[in-house]
Amino acid sequence: MVRFAVRLLVFASFFFIYDKVFIFVAHLSAEAEVDKRLEYVVKGEMSKDIIIAGSSTGSRDIIAGKIAQETGLSAYNLCYPGSDVEFHEFIIRTLVRFCKPPRMILFVVDDNTEFLDSESIIYRKDRLYPLIKYPHIRKELESRQGDNSFFSSLLILDRLNKYNLDLRRKRFTVLDTIIACGSMPISWKPENIRFSYDSQERNYPLDNENPEKIVAFREIIKTCNSNNIKLVFVFPPIYKAHSKSFESRIRELGGNDAFYYVYNSENPVYKDEDYYYDEIHLLRKGAEVFTQELVSYIHHLIERDT
Repeated sequence: MVRFAVRLLVFASFFFIYDKVFIFVAHLSAEAEVDKRLEYVVKGEMSKDIIIAGSSTGSRDIIAGKIAQETGLSAYNLCYPGSDVEFHEFIIRTLVRFCKPPRMILFVVDDNTEFLDSESIIYRKDRLYPLIKYPHIRKELESRQGDNSFFSSLLILDRLNKYNLDLRRKRFTVLDTIIACGSMPISWKPENIRFSYDSQERNYPLDNENPEKIVAFREIIKTCNSNNIKLVFVFPPIYKAHSKSFESRIRELGGNDAFYYVYNSENPVYKDEDYYYDEIHLLRKGAEVFTQELVSYIHHLIERDT
């Protein structure tokens, strides 16, 4: 029995030492990332006047650099393609914890799908794992996954995921290339892709909402209110008629303290498929048009407060 206990102790000691080698893996996985935006936030290096939050429509359709150039205010895009409202809540919560809160957040909502479950719009844990060396990130993953925080704090291996083990230097893809302001506009379009404009009103499926997404949405509003952030819900153009029932739902949840900007549906550009990459996302020339609309609206909000 004593011999077994000694062997167990020796094994545990060797395993503990072996585990600590993976500290380097945790650090190298962060260095290998090409998308540094979340790390900038956690390191307190994202103090901007205007922040854009949301998923791919926000990342493609709004060019933060143009907003900065036209308004004289610093602006940055923290939208993540394929991310849901719960992930957006985490981004905003992390932003105000580690950085000076922005004056304004442009929160880009996804027409009809904002609060619905979808395989393509998820909580982007893959963006968190490479930054597992940061306690805030680790704590968030533990809370999302129900991990045992004791083992996670003791063993490096317990914190790692397959995303950490690929230490090759990451590169931007053709589609997801982040420009200096954090935006990801698309300048090309697949050949022979055609689609038809849908002018029919779409009823919002209220019964299909995920309650957890509603909670996250309300937390975003609460965070902005408590940090004196002007919150603007932005409805970007898509290649179909604007859903008034979805807009009504956002306004119902957002309340009177928030602001709302709906794209100019009278602009013929938004019914021209040559300005779209697909039925949901604008090409860069379309994003330039829509961003200019937002610039005018931001000027209006600024003048309103002076």
